[in-house]
Amino acid sequence: MEQWDTESRGGRRWIAHLIILAITLALVVGGAAVANLRRRERDGLDAAGTPAVSDSRDMWTVRPLAIAHRGDDSAPENSLHAIANAGARGADYAEIDIRLDADGTPVVFHDRRTGRLSADGRDVPVASTPTRVLQRMPMRQNGETFHIPTLAQAILAARRTNDHLGLLLHLKTDDRHAPRVTEAVSRQIERHDFASRVMIMSTDDAAIRLVHRAHPRWLVGKCVSPAGHARITWPRGASFVVMRGDRFDPRVARRAERDHMPVYAGVSGDYREANRCLKLGASGVLGDSARRLDHVVDRHAVRVDGRDMGDGPRTGARGGARGSGDAVPWARPLA
Repeated sequence: MEQWDTESRGGRRWIAHLIILAITLALVVGGAAVANLRRRERDGLDAAGTPAVSDSRDMWTVRPLAIAHRGDDSAPENSLHAIANAGARGADYAEIDIRLDADGTPVVFHDRRTGRLSADGRDVPVASTPTRVLQRMPMRQNGETFHIPTLAQAILAARRTNDHLGLLLHLKTDDRHAPRVTEAVSRQIERHDFASRVMIMSTDDAAIRLVHRAHPRWLVGKCVSPAGHARITWPRGASFVVMRGDRFDPRVARRAERDHMPVYAGVSGDYREANRCLKLGASGVLGDSARRLDHVVDRHAVRVDGRDMGDGPRTGARGGARGSGDAVPWARPLA
């Protein structure tokens, strides 16, 4: 009887081992099957190993635009170094200021006069100073000496940085000088075949009309900042608007969404404000630090159906087209 009990217990242990082995094998096989299926889904294959017809293959991950204001703040404003750092640190665009010098050359400089940034205190009007003289004048900011670049040099700097960094050109002009400024800027963009990577904005309505009339497919917008409860209107021919973040409230956001108008909010160094604007529906933000902009817009990345992207990743990303074929510069696809 004791021998039988011993053999019985041994048999039960043997059966238990078989059961455990079978369960383990099932788990291993099942895990491998799941992993294989996931690999096939990732590679766009169906269960038979042939290309799958799946909606997931038409999906894009997109995010609002990160625009470095006057380039990245790790370098002097509007310098070639600031443009390069903006692209290297994750910005989609570097916003730079453009005005004409005495030779009619578009140069990258914010102020009308050189005094604020001049390393030797020389204060002269940009508009009455020749290109050669301007470029020899040392400028200094953030402990770094630099020279005023031309628009052509800025375009080349963006090209050298990576294959997608764009430039948002803020045209500094008025109605009187708008024809000369827009013509000179357009000439440089066309000469360097850079239209697909540029947006143009101005506070001057004449400049907006002139660019839109000459180049209806280009992205051109206006800086606006409605105060209080002023009536909100979008400039004719504008593809987008730029405004201060503290003016971008729910009322403006609703109007922009209704009219399919991308709005870019300027936040300087306030990234809580950037997050608030993006939550309201801003299409992008302008700020000082490209790296911090990159982080904040990543938190607002979304998945969209690629079939709604129109002619490209910046077309119709907000879910509404402003017109047949109109480019809406909302977001870029993530790799």
